[in-house]
Amino acid sequence: MNIKQEKPQIMILGTFHMRYTADLQRMEFDDLLAESRQQEIQKVVEHLMKFKPTKVALEVVKSEENKLNQEFNQYKEGQLDLAIDEVHQLGFRIASNLQHEKVHAVDWMDTVGNRGLGQVFEWAEKNQPEFFRYINDTYRSNQELSIGEKSIYEIIRSQNQKSYIEKQHEMYLAIARIGSSEEYIGIDWMRWWYQRNLILYYNLAKITSISDRTLLIIGAAHVHLVTQFLKESNLFSVVNSLDYLT
Repeated sequence: MNIKQEKPQIMILGTFHMRYTADLQRMEFDDLLAESRQQEIQKVVEHLMKFKPTKVALEVVKSEENKLNQEFNQYKEGQLDLAIDEVHQLGFRIASNLQHEKVHAVDWMDTVGNRGLGQVFEWAEKNQPEFFRYINDTYRSNQELSIGEKSIYEIIRSQNQKSYIEKQHEMYLAIARIGSSEEYIGIDWMRWWYQRNLILYYNLAKITSISDRTLLIIGAAHVHLVTQFLKESNLFSVVNSLDYLT
């Protein structure tokens, strides 16, 4: 008699970056340390804790994991004020509340001799101006958003909707079309983007054993590819974060 073995579970929470980054996805926001905003962040934390993750993985490069956990231990000992970023505000709080011994860095940001995204857009503006305007008008103009009257909980919930995640990936496939003849300008950057997300998948697979429920907190643009790689591996059960953000 064959007994079907349950797969380890991984939940991916896509989020905006609470601090300034050079990413395409940016938001203008007010003081996230204000009491009202802290209550909104705490609401996200409480909902995600219902998943009961055994491990918390964060968008921090693997080489900085020791430094990350030094900060995490300082926070647990009451010796560190949380910085304004999702690693501290969400990741540290969840892992500490669940009495985790450590958090996990799973990101990678090395160069592979490729053009940077800024260089790709500069090329497109000069050589494909109409297509450059199309990408700006269709995708990029919607990236620099303002929180406005919306709560942090509402923003994060909206960024984990299927339609939002698919639109993010659609933008990257548009970037892949930047170039001319056999000069694959956009793909020069896209190969780095795919490699980064494959490494995120690799690092998640390395830390997630059969009994684990791993929570990955990461920029929303990563959700499509990392989910795809996890599902296609047939090794993991991918949990929809919206099941807990209700």
